[in-house]
Amino acid sequence: MILRAILLTLLLSVCALNAPNVMAAQSPVNISSQQAAKIVQSHFGGKILKVQRINNIYKVKIVKPNGQVTSKKVNASTGQIVAN
Repeated sequence: MILRAILLTLLLSVCALNAPNVMAAQSPVNISSQQAAKIVQSHFGGKILKVQRINNIYKVKIVKPNGQVTSKKVNASTGQIVAN
């Protein structure tokens, strides 16, 4: 009987410790369009021309320091730059 109580307590403790991780995995983190623009600007420099969100991707159009106009994609949930 005591062994069952100890095992039950241990099981409940493990479940309680993992609960925050489960909740974090279920709630997506979304960055703002301003954050997406800053991420692109910090990696590529230049001036931001336009930021557009399509589903879970921000498309950030920039003029690079050399005058080239280009677009970069940023994952809206993770903030990571997506390969074009």
